[in-house]
Amino acid sequence: MGIHSKFLVHWTGGEDIEKRPKGERPQLYVERLINDLQEGLYAKTTEEDVIRRLKIKNLTRLCFTEIRLSQAQMHAKRYGRLGLGFSRDFIMNKGGRPVIYIPFEAEADSRLLEDSLRDVYNNSKDRDDIHKPFISIMAYVKRMSNSKGEDYYEEMEWRIVHHARDKNIIDTGRGVHRLKFKPNNLKIIIFPDEDTKQLSLKDDYIKNYLSEHMPIIATLHDCGNF
Repeated sequence: MGIHSKFLVHWTGGEDIEKRPKGERPQLYVERLINDLQEGLYAKTTEEDVIRRLKIKNLTRLCFTEIRLSQAQMHAKRYGRLGLGFSRDFIMNKGGRPVIYIPFEAEADSRLLEDSLRDVYNNSKDRDDIHKPFISIMAYVKRMSNSKGEDYYEEMEWRIVHHARDKNIIDTGRGVHRLKFKPNNLKIIIFPDEDTKQLSLKDDYIKNYLSEHMPIIATLHDCGNF
């Protein structure tokens, strides 16, 4: 059996919903799902440590995990407990690519990749024709872990990175960027729990949306049996 999932899953809700009282979360997740179905996936703009002593500012990107759904619980705790899954081909055709992982710390004689990336970045600052495209490449680089020892490598992350020539992630105004998708592009919805699932499936907008194409419906508990 291969280690890769047939789905690439975007997890959402961890940055705000999971901080709310438990009783409020099901409705908030329903509202988040409706928003994603209506407007598209929200692409976060952030600053990210790429390699030691080098950060990318104003990085707008969407992240997906390629881990098997049986491993979903661990990643949902980190990023949010609502998962929307798409086929690998769909994400590739939207510009998505696997990230390049590098160690958080490495011995001086084993940092060829990191040192080469830093050299090109620093030595191209007066050449926009090289520097700007290179920043787009750097946006696909990620540390395997952080200073707390949290492991990112096992996520098998993919990213869609927004840049000036990108026609997939759309700037909808006021700095909000979205990835649009059609009902038949959505292959699986993973709900935090049975209550949220049932509440969602009773919502008129979601029922109408799913009537055009029904993805696989699961809960995080179900994923443990996949």
